[in-house]
Amino acid sequence: MPLSKKDRLILFYEELGKAPPVDSAEKAFRLLAEKLNAVEDAHSGVKSDSRRWKLDGRMYPPQEDNACPVDGCPGLTVYRSRGHRTFIGENGAIEIWLLSGKVVFSKPGKNGRDVRGEHPDSL
Repeated sequence: MPLSKKDRLILFYEELGKAPPVDSAEKAFRLLAEKLNAVEDAHSGVKSDSRRWKLDGRMYPPQEDNACPVDGCPGLTVYRSRGHRTFIGENGAIEIWLLSGKVVFSKPGKNGRDVRGEHPDSL
């Protein structure tokens, strides 16, 4: 039986959080896509077909064509999605924000720093 989108999202955040941190934006992008696709493959009941993303109820990872550099933050890229923004730092850090600006997920890069290059323990 498929899980609800809310439950799949919670599971995705858990799986992404448990994964070892990575040391580059490219690895972070791949990690995010791998974890989301694995959760959706196992629990959505919907076969992956990115052409149907608006209709099928499945969650899909960010796409490269939705990437934009963040003004004033060298090395930080934001991926625009329908209901949120995903920030990936060149150090492999990941942060996911709702459109309201609320941070719903944060994972530091392998160097222990967040997407802005700050060490969370020093704040």
